[in-house]
Amino acid sequence: MKKTVKINLSGVIFHIDEDAYEKLNAYLEKIHRHFDDTEGGSEIINDIEFRMAELFQSKLSDHKQVITIDDVTAVIKSMGDPEDFTDDEEKNEDSDGKNKSKKLYRDPDNSILGGVAGGIGAYLNIDPVWIRLAFVLLILAYGFIAVAYILLWIFIPRAETYSQKLDMKGEKITISNIEKNVKKEYEEVKGNFRKFQHSEQYKNMTDAMNEMFQVLGRILKIALKILVILIGIALVLTGIAAIFSVLGVTFIEFPFPELFDMDEVPFYLLLQSIFTSTTLTLLIISLLLVIFIPILFVIYGGVKLVTNFKANHKAIILTGVIIWIAALLYLPGNIMLQFRNLGVRAYHLEEQILGIPGTGNLILNIDNSESPEYYINNYPFGHTESSIQGIDRDGNIYLVPSIDIQKSNDQHYRISVKRLSRGKSFENASEYAEKINYSWEMKDSTIALASHFKVPQNDQFRLQHVQVLIKVPEGKKITIHEDTEDYLVYIKNNQHLSSSEMGDKTWRMAEENELILHKN
Repeated sequence: MKKTVKINLSGVIFHIDEDAYEKLNAYLEKIHRHFDDTEGGSEIINDIEFRMAELFQSKLSDHKQVITIDDVTAVIKSMGDPEDFTDDEEKNEDSDGKNKSKKLYRDPDNSILGGVAGGIGAYLNIDPVWIRLAFVLLILAYGFIAVAYILLWIFIPRAETYSQKLDMKGEKITISNIEKNVKKEYEEVKGNFRKFQHSEQYKNMTDAMNEMFQVLGRILKIALKILVILIGIALVLTGIAAIFSVLGVTFIEFPFPELFDMDEVPFYLLLQSIFTSTTLTLLIISLLLVIFIPILFVIYGGVKLVTNFKANHKAIILTGVIIWIAALLYLPGNIMLQFRNLGVRAYHLEEQILGIPGTGNLILNIDNSESPEYYINNYPFGHTESSIQGIDRDGNIYLVPSIDIQKSNDQHYRISVKRLSRGKSFENASEYAEKINYSWEMKDSTIALASHFKVPQNDQFRLQHVQVLIKVPEGKKITIHEDTEDYLVYIKNNQHLSSSEMGDKTWRMAEENELILHKN
């Protein structure tokens, strides 16, 4: 029993005896060594392997599935040994002197449509011109011949490989003939290309292409210059717009409010109420450096692109980067130092009995007589614990109080005002809390609470806040004016209404510290 090996030859799987495989492998290695460095060698090798695969397939049947050493020997004899032939020995005849039988293929190298006429001409050894002329005459005389031509185009295979092209011409498919045809085709291609290179057409074409590329190069160069200038202009305009945007938030609006028609407060006015003058100056300088240096770099880059301005840009950039880093490092340090001023919280509490004559119904109202010049509800800290409402051009901050309603411990209406502030120490925080000036007025049964309280600019902002607590005796009533809704905290009521829905109604205090809607 012989050992078999499975091989892939030109995409076809074969089972082959081990001794046959060794002989075949040695033959193929010899083929590769001979043609590897030859022009068109890969095509020659592929065609040889394709032809050998065809020959091996012809030797297999249902009763024989393994290639033997005799099969390999026969195929090698048919193909020939590359070391045994020379150019003088290249012949297209079999060993018995007879020409090999031809096969009908479509000739792709001699075709106008599908190569049918070229293939028939090669098979009949007739010039394809006569075959084409016959087809034309027959189609003119009998139109159905066109259908016959199309059928021949479909069913006659195309000579793709050199082996098939040799079969089409009736030449023996040997290594010699395969190599000869490949080299012949390469030489024809080279010759045609050389002729084309020396032709007037090729010269005109190359001159036209060179001129076209030169024109395209000039156009591209101009387009790139225009693009660079446009980018430079865009950078300059973007930088200038960014500068005005920053100045608009910080400085510009305050000196020219009519011109800019803005309702928001300049940012630096708010900072004046938070920081001391020296700290604020250093903070603004460092903040502007952090913001403006990158913007100035953008403008500088745009100017260079537009004007090709030459300067010692490395020194400029290095100096700017050093200043920018220094300012960037200073900012968080300065801000962290300011947090020390907010570290401790203290409050000052005052409570007073309200005399309610007549029916014993308290009317809660808001006094809007004093309002800030600039509203800053859109700032990030516009809805913080301190409820900053606005600021005036003198730097005084306006804050809103919070109002709560609870049950009184006796039969007296009471008002409790709690003033809160922060500071770097308890004494400091208490001092700021006592400075809070919050006003209210009692007239008959109506109490009018101020809509704002003011923190003077020289007092500094320390998260000041005012909590107003109205105490209503059990069973007594309170009427809440609609203007008061924005200042109310959530108050427990039997209607489960939010504070923004409790205005313009009269309520009665229940035992459970809950307001009950009073219906007349």
